[in-house]
Amino acid sequence: MIAALAFMIAATQPIKLAIAPWTGKSLPTATTAAAKYRLLVTGEPNATIHLQAQGVANGWIAAFCTDTVCAPMSVSATLPSSGRAVYQFELIRESDDAARASGATITAGDTTLKVPASRP
Repeated sequence: MIAALAFMIAATQPIKLAIAPWTGKSLPTATTAAAKYRLLVTGEPNATIHLQAQGVANGWIAAFCTDTVCAPMSVSATLPSSGRAVYQFELIRESDDAARASGATITAGDTTLKVPASRP
């Protein structure tokens, strides 16, 4: 009975997002001219997640990066059995006449996270 209840609670676990400055070595797929963050996504193990960046300034692009790919503006993935995934989230200034800084809002279903305005 307790195991069934624990499974039901885990099965309804909402997606949680947390952001911090990126520390350590950049991923091989990342660009050097970007504001970089560590984006932690937690949720139900093996759940499909859909992350989207909104509110990025004109002339900027957001990217969700792993060690194999950087996905511009949105990404869909399956959480591993740990229920945790880490992305290198980047805000990249693509145009010289773009605003000097940009923030973003990351959404995952009903969950939102504000990324503070940064410059590369």
